[in-house]
Amino acid sequence: MKRCSTTISTDVNAYRSLGLVLLICFLSIHASGQDTVNIKPFERYWTQPRLVPRFGVGIQRVAFAEVGIQWHKIYVHPLALASAGPYVSFEGIVDDDSFIAGPRIGYEVAAGLITLGADVTGYLHAGDESFALTPRAGLSVFGFVNLSYGYHVFLSDFRFSAISPNRLALTVSLNRDYFNVKAAPKHRRSVPGLRE
Repeated sequence: MKRCSTTISTDVNAYRSLGLVLLICFLSIHASGQDTVNIKPFERYWTQPRLVPRFGVGIQRVAFAEVGIQWHKIYVHPLALASAGPYVSFEGIVDDDSFIAGPRIGYEVAAGLITLGADVTGYLHAGDESFALTPRAGLSVFGFVNLSYGYHVFLSDFRFSAISPNRLALTVSLNRDYFNVKAAPKHRRSVPGLRE
């Protein structure tokens, strides 16, 4: 009997070992069947551009709010993210019970923790108008959130008193690709081997 029980326990251990080896083989075959060729840890590419909402608040002589849209794309790099794109927005300023509207067009680039941009704004109120070119520079969180200082270069003689030469603004570009960059569609021209 002792001989039989030893043989049975050895057989059970052999089956367990065989089962474990088969499980490991199955899992490695399953993992190798997944597309790992396209997973490149040091890959660099632009995401497909998206039309995204853009919001901002800031201060000049008085506070202002901005809302608009941006044709936004993200550059994925192993060390950091960058972004770029043109935008159109609308700035609203309330000063002494009067509303100054400011349609704006601009371009913004951010790389890592730095942002640069420029825009042209046409300030309008009660038949008066004032135009300003505003170069900007500041801090960024990969282009998602930007805190920038801008200096208005006035292009017209008339200026509204609510608009000073200095502007500090906090803007957000709500591109959903920031929440899962690896799954974001790639821009075809930035992927080697793909043709449009």
